[in-house]
Amino acid sequence: MNGRFLSAGVFMALMLSSLLAGHHGYCCAKEAIAADLNQALVRTLEEKRDNFVSQDTIRAYRCLRETAKGKVLFAVADERFCRNLIDGRLRKKAFIAFDAADGHCLNGMQEAGVIAGDTMLVSDKATGDTLAVKGYVRLSAASVFSLSDQRLSFALALSALAWLLCSWVVLHRWRAEVLADSAVYGGIYYSSEDCCFRDACHMPVRLTPMQQRLLLMLWEAPSHSLAKEEICAALWPKKEDASDTLYTLVKRLKPVVEGCSDLRIVAYRGRSYSLEIKQLSDCQENVRKMSV
Repeated sequence: MNGRFLSAGVFMALMLSSLLAGHHGYCCAKEAIAADLNQALVRTLEEKRDNFVSQDTIRAYRCLRETAKGKVLFAVADERFCRNLIDGRLRKKAFIAFDAADGHCLNGMQEAGVIAGDTMLVSDKATGDTLAVKGYVRLSAASVFSLSDQRLSFALALSALAWLLCSWVVLHRWRAEVLADSAVYGGIYYSSEDCCFRDACHMPVRLTPMQQRLLLMLWEAPSHSLAKEEICAALWPKKEDASDTLYTLVKRLKPVVEGCSDLRIVAYRGRSYSLEIKQLSDCQENVRKMSV
């Protein structure tokens, strides 16, 4: 039992470590993408010192802002910015967005599937405007995951699966050895390792201490049969007449035994009790009836 709990615990620990390692790799990938956007934006701004945005774009931006009577964010797929990205896989999905830094500046795009860099302020000499510029890239969570380093996560997941397979093989062999070393009778067996009866599915049979003692006595007796006096003397040595107590104990034990096995407890004229397989006991009963 402890071995099964240990196997399950190790498997869960490995799987949890795999999930944590995968999440860490995912977060590191997002940070690396944001850092790449920042360095590409810095290089682009250095290359376009004089005029980052054309005057026509600024005029169109102001016109849209007046028309919309609210905040407007311009997005531009700048070729230099995309070319300055170190990771070439981001270039087709990257763009720059800018807004006027005049107190009404947007915080940036707030939508799923978009990773943003840091906001940088740029003074445009031609127009005299100060612009808030930020680099973006459109990537789904699956795309970010594919860009992340998941070698440790996959290694831990494979280790967990390998551990699960090995544990199953060891447990299967252990069960085979238990069955080989234990006498199986009527679909149950007694496990000396943990001192309990187990059914065909290796699950423990729930018995009270007195039920356990009585069943074990019948189990270990020759032909699985004992006289009433012998049972009473062993279970209640200080009681003069324990017939009624034994009757009650047997009455409560019978449904438990019959429910988990192919056995049943048979009483022979109140003189003895036997633990018999149901089909065999039925045949014996029919023979007795025929003889009478």
